[in-house]
Amino acid sequence: MNNIENLFDYTVGQFEFIDHLFTMGVGAHLAALVFFLVVSQFVAPKYRIATALSCIVMVSAGLILNSQAAMWTDSFAYVDGSYQLQDLTFSNGYRYVNWMATIPCLLVQLLIVLNLKGKELFSTATYLILAAWGMIITGYVGQLYEVSDLSALMYWGAASTVFFVIMNFIVGKKIGAQKASMLGGTNSTIMKVFWLMMFAWTLYPIAYLVPYFMNSADGVVLRQVLFTVADISSKVIYGLMITYIAVNQSAAAGYVPAQQALGRIGVDHKAA
Repeated sequence: MNNIENLFDYTVGQFEFIDHLFTMGVGAHLAALVFFLVVSQFVAPKYRIATALSCIVMVSAGLILNSQAAMWTDSFAYVDGSYQLQDLTFSNGYRYVNWMATIPCLLVQLLIVLNLKGKELFSTATYLILAAWGMIITGYVGQLYEVSDLSALMYWGAASTVFFVIMNFIVGKKIGAQKASMLGGTNSTIMKVFWLMMFAWTLYPIAYLVPYFMNSADGVVLRQVLFTVADISSKVIYGLMITYIAVNQSAAAGYVPAQQALGRIGVDHKAA
């Protein structure tokens, strides 16, 4: 019983609300996957890897959310007017394993649309991925103590926060350095991406701390709301904004399919 979800009984409303949150998360990621696959043809080869990474994130996150949904319904059964824990237990730990793959993808696609390349792209991606993995691993360890030792939860949460700050500092610094060189007027959009990241990624540590400040069935509902909003914001909406930047930069660089998709030239226009 490493997670507080297993400590409580749930009303029908609480249980079904969480179940619906998982369903919404899966649906949002699958719908975004279809969109990214369709739009990839309008992205110049230089930026296409960013869209491909969005597809990877959608598949990975969608699968883990589907697994979480199945685990939720399998772990509880309706008994005497409430949903009560059965032989299986629910775990948020699988989210952390998934983040080990998805967060590096999210960071690398950002660097690609920032027009980093060569050694600078490789070195920056390396530092960001190491910081992200440090953040995730320490957070994973911390959530194992949320039922048994809140002081350990806070200790590992503080360690995770150090990596979180380092990662966001690098992201902010690179965006500040590169935004002036971005094409198609996307320099203002990239700043919106930055603030979206700050909003969405801050929801995760708040969800992590729920056992500390709201250890109850309502707290579990709140935590799953935070996770769902953060997932959709940091992956789906983020991916849409990254793709928007990629298409606009492609068009500004003269890529005809992107110009056609944006209505800047006719569909019968042929590249010179």
